[in-house]
Amino acid sequence: MMRARRGRDAGFVLVLVLAMLVVLGLLAGTIAAVTGRLAEQAQQRAQATRDAVDIANTRANVLYLLTTQRMTLGGLTVDNLVSFGEGGIRPIESREDLDSPLPTGTELRLDGSPYLGQGDIRFALQDDYGLFGVNWSPPWRLEKLLAQGGHPRPVPAEALINRLFDYQDRDGLYRLNSMEADGYRKAGMALPTNLPLATPMEVLRVMGWKQALSFLTPAEISDTITVESTGGINVNTAPARVLRVIDGMDEEKLARAMAFRKVQPFMTGQAFFAFLGLPASVDSPVAVYPATSGTLKLWPSHGGQVALVHWTLTPVEDKGRPWREDYELIQSQAPSQDDVALPVRSRLFGQQVAPRK
Repeated sequence: MMRARRGRDAGFVLVLVLAMLVVLGLLAGTIAAVTGRLAEQAQQRAQATRDAVDIANTRANVLYLLTTQRMTLGGLTVDNLVSFGEGGIRPIESREDLDSPLPTGTELRLDGSPYLGQGDIRFALQDDYGLFGVNWSPPWRLEKLLAQGGHPRPVPAEALINRLFDYQDRDGLYRLNSMEADGYRKAGMALPTNLPLATPMEVLRVMGWKQALSFLTPAEISDTITVESTGGINVNTAPARVLRVIDGMDEEKLARAMAFRKVQPFMTGQAFFAFLGLPASVDSPVAVYPATSGTLKLWPSHGGQVALVHWTLTPVEDKGRPWREDYELIQSQAPSQDDVALPVRSRLFGQQVAPRK
């Protein structure tokens, strides 16, 4: 009897030990999982901190270049070089050299090309002349932009354009098939500002325009539209979507223009029209020199959000800074472009390059 009882006690102890081992194993697994998650979160926080510091440094360096370096037809210069035509490129020697618009080949392009910033940060510059001036474009050009959607619209282009103008003007008069404050109020939408659009994304608040521009993502809208006054489209920096609104432009001419400017910028508007076999038009002016305002985009190469800053150079502003930041937008991560991101030939970005002879 005693022997059987001792056997039962031993079996109970064995079961208890096994149960405790299972519990300890589960507890160890839980601790390991929690520890792994905490370590991963710590790494993510550390990466986010590094990204924030690198974005701030990249932003400061680019703004410094914008306010201290000259522009050429090729973009923003980053070194002490000047081109003097067929004679080649040499270091700047006099104040007269600063007036040369000829490209050196080392500039930062202002056409949205991606560049290597600090750390894992990438950045891109775009001048406003290369974008579509939605506040100041004539109706025929606005219609060309809307037509790129390639699908029937519930609201005709003429009515959409009238709504854009009525959104901006200060009177309460209706254009044909348009909307004023009462229509927005009934639709539960924000009322018109009766002012020019303040940011590209504000165009989506104009009744009907959100649906009309549904073929564009929010990032593509800010890569296409500017609210600044633009006298002519910069054919050296405009994306394909903006070049398409030029009179006579077709896909074959567009491809030729895009391929040519990768090799060298167009020197004059006349050279652009002559190259494509298009007649120059007063109603369709073009530019070849960068604007003194534009956007700066910054993003981590490994993922995350894109910061977009609109800048305006103000070197003659009385008692002001040499630049102004007009607005800032946050966008979703852009497609990876690490394979084409270019180094910047500047000590600010760790790319000291000896001057060409």
